[in-house]
Amino acid sequence: MAAANSGLQITNLDFGSIKNSLKSFLQQQDTLQDYNFEGSALSVLLDLLSYNTQYNAYYLNMIANEMFLDSSVQRGSVVSHAKLLNYIPRSAVAPKATVNLTVNQVTTSTLTLPKFTSFISEPIDDVNYTFVTTDATTVNVSANTAVFQNVQIAQGIPSAFSFTYNATTNPQQIFQIPDTNIDTATLLVTVQESSSNTSFETYTQASDYTALTPTSKVYFLQEGMNGNYEIYFGDNILGKSLVNNNVVNISYISTNGTVAFGANSFTITQSVGGFSNTVTQSVTSATQGADKESIDSIKFSAPKAFAAQGRAVTKEDYIYLIQNNTSNFPVDSVSVWGGEENDPPVYGQLFCAIKPSGALTLTPTQKERIITEVIKPISVMTVVPTIVDPDYTFINVDTKVLYNSRRTTLTGGQIKEAVIATIKAFSAQALNTFNSTFNAPQLITSIQTTDPSIITNESNIRVQKKFYPTLNTKISYTLNFGTKIKKNNFVQGVRSYPDFSVSDINAPNNIRTGVFFEEVPTTSGGVASISVANQGFAYTKTPIVTIVGDGSGAEAYAVLNAGRVVSIVVTNPGFNYTQATVTISNASGDTSGALAAAVAVLDGALGTLRTYYYFNNTKVILNPNAGTIDYNKGIVTLQDFAPVSINNELGVFNISAMPDSSIVSSSFNRIVSLDEFDSDAIKVNVIAQ
Repeated sequence: MAAANSGLQITNLDFGSIKNSLKSFLQQQDTLQDYNFEGSALSVLLDLLSYNTQYNAYYLNMIANEMFLDSSVQRGSVVSHAKLLNYIPRSAVAPKATVNLTVNQVTTSTLTLPKFTSFISEPIDDVNYTFVTTDATTVNVSANTAVFQNVQIAQGIPSAFSFTYNATTNPQQIFQIPDTNIDTATLLVTVQESSSNTSFETYTQASDYTALTPTSKVYFLQEGMNGNYEIYFGDNILGKSLVNNNVVNISYISTNGTVAFGANSFTITQSVGGFSNTVTQSVTSATQGADKESIDSIKFSAPKAFAAQGRAVTKEDYIYLIQNNTSNFPVDSVSVWGGEENDPPVYGQLFCAIKPSGALTLTPTQKERIITEVIKPISVMTVVPTIVDPDYTFINVDTKVLYNSRRTTLTGGQIKEAVIATIKAFSAQALNTFNSTFNAPQLITSIQTTDPSIITNESNIRVQKKFYPTLNTKISYTLNFGTKIKKNNFVQGVRSYPDFSVSDINAPNNIRTGVFFEEVPTTSGGVASISVANQGFAYTKTPIVTIVGDGSGAEAYAVLNAGRVVSIVVTNPGFNYTQATVTISNASGDTSGALAAAVAVLDGALGTLRTYYYFNNTKVILNPNAGTIDYNKGIVTLQDFAPVSINNELGVFNISAMPDSSIVSSSFNRIVSLDEFDSDAIKVNVIAQ
């Protein structure tokens, strides 16, 4: 007989390899050398052994994977590994809105708006969502009217449960909350003496374990293996332990998460203190919600939480700890940079830009809360970042799609909807965060692959800035697009939307309506100005300024002060320059002057904005110098802009331009985004061949 295991190969674990290995082993046996395995019942037994071996190998491989955070696929395994790193996965977070509530015909001197007072929102996708107050509020009544200002309401339904502690059946003091939609930030835990003794104590969630004593009234929170959250209590060493027959009472808000984003126009559904003559006014729509943390997010965040140890030292620490703050304040993206990176530098400061979930910017109250609850507890001494609002550069896409109608069963309208969906999916994946980059060729490729019937597409991209101008007040607005702007003509150049009304500069009592901004094309190629980059030193005579480039005729002279070049005056701009270099050389007899340097700014690098309106179908220029354009820096300035009104019910004003590059990147607090709520952000024209 052959050696027992000489034919077995244990490294190949797929079905075919296992079966061939077993067959080879059996064929090495003297009694089975000439046996026809394929034509016998023994082949079925080999299949069975091979399947069993493969199943066991797969099962053991999956078990091995679940032993490590990186390779785990089961949520229970991921949560268990995260627990060893002292990481608690984030629960769903209730979106929050703000309302003003007026109660009329009140006959008492004060009135209290109870916690969990219910409101209902306007429909979102045909669903009305319930919102409740998060705290009780008491106000004084004046003239039989009670006014509750800036009341915060959260989306969800109040829920409550009670558990009676039994040391025999539950020695670990673990209580599972039977609700996967809990917002743990709203969790309130009290411990009652017993069912017959209603005195109770309020417990708070443990955070700093080093500060716990045997009498600390704290509870611990964790996610269980089945996905539900659990609370448990101390052991009389780290936190106070429960006593037999204690009753644990919990209350919280059960929320739908992000589906209620944007909810507005609320209506109270109950009386307040018995008074039902109420008026509800919306202040802010619902934002700041989040869904329960995903497996991938837990895998990413847990190791970083352990590495940061709750203290922010590096920029990466701040980014991680703010994104995964213990206050359950949901944020989509964070950017942090040192003041030395600014232009000009601001040494000794740290700057932080935060994009909140469901909103574009933080409110002043939210900023204060972020600084107090999130940043200060993690910052090292004397370092508290300055919160800077995100600066949005919006992308507008205008695409023309040519498709072969014979290659698809879709209609032109369906092709259009599919292309719009592709553009939105591209935006969701590549944009809307700090450090995001818009790549036009990638978008064009995505559109091209939307459907096999699409032959080609031509897409025009514009960048846009949106802001709320102050009415009737002259203010200069500086809009930084974050990318070079293409110098163009009336149709494709810098322009505004919507129209606005403004006082006529020539007749201030006349209000001109239907006014727009437009770029004034320039044809001159001269040197507009020369900026001093280095003043140099020790000049005894005015140095000679020489301008060299592909044009001709430009002349300038230097102005000295205390041996330094303080400015350079252009006396002749010349013409036909597309590039120019300035050199500063010593005048005859001056041997000590040195290091002065300057940079030429060409006419082509700067542009002018003007305002216009139409009268009897004729364009009338209202203000020929209404603003400036720096094409290279991508900066548009509206000078002394004082509109009387904006032809937009929200008061939003837009300035758009053609980018000089097909790639638009963000940096610092800039976010490149596509506004899906803007009907003009995506335009698709479908043409059948």
